[in-house]
Amino acid sequence: MRSTLEIGSASGQPGRLAYGVVEGVALPSGGSDQFPVIIAQGRKDGPVLWLTASIHGAEYTGILVIHQLLTPELVSRLRGAIVAVPTLNPAGLRTADRGVYYLRGQDPNRLFPGPMPRRQTTLTDAPRSALEAAYQRLFEHIRETANYLIDLHNYALGSIPFALRDPVYFRAGRDRPAAQQLQNTVGEMLAAFGFTIVNEFASNDYLRKNLHRSVSGAALNTARIPAFTAELGGYMSVDPIITSAAVSGLRNVLRWADMLDGPPEPISGIRVLSPGYPMRRVHHPFAPNSGIVSYLVKAGDAVAIGDAVARLSDIYGRPCNEDGLIHSDLDGVVLGLTQGGICYQNDPLLSLAIPDDSDLVVPFPT
Repeated sequence: MRSTLEIGSASGQPGRLAYGVVEGVALPSGGSDQFPVIIAQGRKDGPVLWLTASIHGAEYTGILVIHQLLTPELVSRLRGAIVAVPTLNPAGLRTADRGVYYLRGQDPNRLFPGPMPRRQTTLTDAPRSALEAAYQRLFEHIRETANYLIDLHNYALGSIPFALRDPVYFRAGRDRPAAQQLQNTVGEMLAAFGFTIVNEFASNDYLRKNLHRSVSGAALNTARIPAFTAELGGYMSVDPIITSAAVSGLRNVLRWADMLDGPPEPISGIRVLSPGYPMRRVHHPFAPNSGIVSYLVKAGDAVAIGDAVARLSDIYGRPCNEDGLIHSDLDGVVLGLTQGGICYQNDPLLSLAIPDDSDLVVPFPT
C-alpha cells in the first residue's frame, strides 16, 4: 500500500477516515452522478480491500454495512486500507430502481470491463455508454490499488444471506496454475467471511449472462484480484440481523488478510448452510403459463424432486394446469423467490442451491 492512497478526490490519511468522489456520468441538466468514496487508512502498511455496494439501486443493505464497519475505532487498529464505494449506481439509488433510468434495459452489474477476446476488431465496435465508460475509469483505480474486493448485494424476495463464488477462467494450460491459486485464495476469503457459499451459474450460463463483467467477475477475470459477491437477504429492505452478521464477516476477512488483529467473530443470527458438498445456484422451476402464483415453500427450505413448490392460477382463481401445482425437478435448497404474486410464462419462480461437481477453474472460450 502506498503511504498516501488517493481515489478520485478522496485522499487517505493514516489513522483517519477520508471522503471524496470519483466522477461518474455527466448529466444533461448539469453536474454529474458521482461515486462516493470512503478511504479508511490504517497507520501501518498492509493490503487494500475494496468494498462496493448498491450497483442495483434498490439494494440497500451494503450501504449500511459499510457505514457500520468503517468506524474510527476500526481505523485505529487497521493495517492497510479499506476503500469503500457505498453506491455504484447513484441514479438507481435515487429512484429505488435496480437499473439506471438513462440506460434502460441494461443491468449495470454487467458493464465492468471483461476479459478481452484474442482477436479484437475496432472498426465496428460501438462506443461505450456513458455509464460503462465511468465504470472503466473507476475500475482502473481498483486494478491499480486493490488486493481484494467484495461486492455487497441483496438477492431475491425473502432470500437467505449467502456468498456467491465466481468461476476463474484461464487462456492456456500454462495459465491454469495461477488461475487455480486465485480460486484457492477466493475460497479462503469465503471461508473467513463465514456465510453459506454458493457457486455461480454453470460456466456457459455465467458467460451468457455476462457475469464475467459483473463487479466481482471483472475483478477476478480481468484484473486477477481475489473477489466475491455477498448477497445480504432480500432487496428493498434492510435486515439489521443480516447487516450485523455481514459486518462481523467482513471483520473476519480483515483478520484473515492480516489487516486486523484478534480471533474470528462468530457469525450469529443467520442460517449458514453446510451440506458437506459444493452448491451452485440455478433458476428453477419456470412458470408454464402466465398467472397468479402462490408459493408453497420459502427461502431456506429443502426441496426434493417431485415436491410441489408453488400453485399457479388464472385471474379467476382457477388452476392453470390440472391441479395448478408446479413441481421441482431438482433437489436443492431455496435461496429466494424470484417472482412476486404474478408471473409470465417461462418466468423463473425460485432460485435454488443444488449440488455442484463442476470445475471452478475453466478455460475461457476462444
